[in-house]
Amino acid sequence: MRSILIISDKHDVVKPIQSAFTKEHRLGKVSSKDKAFEALRRERYDLIFIDLHVLLDSMQSKDYTEALSPFKEQYPTIEIVIMASQDMIRQVVTLVKAGASDYLTYPIVSDEVRLVTESINQTILQRSEIDYFRSQFRRADSLTVVKTKNADMQLVFNKIRSVAPTKSTVMLIGETGTGKGILANLIHQHSSRASVQFIGVHCGAIPDTLLESELFGHEKGAFTGAIRRKLGKFEIAKGGTIFLDEVGTITPLAQIKLLQVLQDGTFNRVGGDETLSTDARIITATNSDLMKMSDEGQFRRDLYYRLNVFPIEIPPLRQRIEDLILFIDVMLKK
Repeated sequence: MRSILIISDKHDVVKPIQSAFTKEHRLGKVSSKDKAFEALRRERYDLIFIDLHVLLDSMQSKDYTEALSPFKEQYPTIEIVIMASQDMIRQVVTLVKAGASDYLTYPIVSDEVRLVTESINQTILQRSEIDYFRSQFRRADSLTVVKTKNADMQLVFNKIRSVAPTKSTVMLIGETGTGKGILANLIHQHSSRASVQFIGVHCGAIPDTLLESELFGHEKGAFTGAIRRKLGKFEIAKGGTIFLDEVGTITPLAQIKLLQVLQDGTFNRVGGDETLSTDARIITATNSDLMKMSDEGQFRRDLYYRLNVFPIEIPPLRQRIEDLILFIDVMLKK
């Protein structure tokens, strides 16, 4: 994303957002929705950071989808990040469920701007990669999934077809680059949760010190730098699907909390006493041998069995060379 528009009447939000991006990015700033629509009519922006109170200004209805509609109608693919104070967090979560990409709470911190933007970029990449496959899946009455000439991949798609409508926890096993993220998204899109959030978390890309907070959230003052409450991905994904990529990299403490979620659907924010609940479906992916890691004491055995309810092994492309021409055809069309 190269073009960013900041919609805020606060002067202290521009600098931390600017410092999160390189000089290659183009940043604009306006103070109201009317000026934002004027700016969007003049040129295209990929990403918007907007104050919650500016977004809801002059709205009579409490239908938050209505607040996002004018932006989505002008640019359907535009990504919207809501900025708000901590006491407005419920409204923010509602907006994320209604179609906003993510949120930030005040004061704005450059590292969090960068993390949110990287997460949105990953989602965009996954979304673009599955567009073709999704159309093939539905066009064939949701039975074909994607074209393949390989018997092992046909078995994979048969398993996806059978498990997608269920609530079962799924583990996708395969080397890096086999398309685990694409298949996780396909499972979500063809489940009863398709209209709710699909949230992907690349566990291996998040520092150990931040992973527990990213998954389960934290309370203000829970650790150095925790200047406000933060909602975790499990809280936001309630009712939807959460995809944990490289699940074998998570810390022992995060493993315990993940086991609790799988056992009774509850968790606590870091530094918090309140017990929260989630019914998010969990899909995991790994390129590691979790059974071997369990035997060696590197991964909890009870967590492994909870995650390995419905395993799907994905063969690498070198074992299905006959499908190479199909991938080439997709790439050329794109």
